[in-house]
Amino acid sequence: MFDLGYGPSGLISIVVVILSVSLGLWVWFLVNRASVRANEQIHLLQEIAEQQRQQTALLKMLAQHTQGDKAPLDEDDLGPALSFKGFVPER
Repeated sequence: MFDLGYGPSGLISIVVVILSVSLGLWVWFLVNRASVRANEQIHLLQEIAEQQRQQTALLKMLAQHTQGDKAPLDEDDLGPALSFKGFVPER
């Protein structure tokens, strides 16, 4: 039953198993850590995108107020300066 642990070949196999398990745990730790960081970055980018949507809405209201129009403005009326469609926030 314990023949695996006796002799030089048995000791080598135990060391290989221990090294394999420790290497597997290390790789799992690195992958898990990278996944958590990626999730945090996605969450922060979503918050930035939401803040930019709010700022765009405020800019539209401000532009409408300064022009004195009571009708809502279209994207084409605002020009390219306030058109953020398809904008991807970057660092």
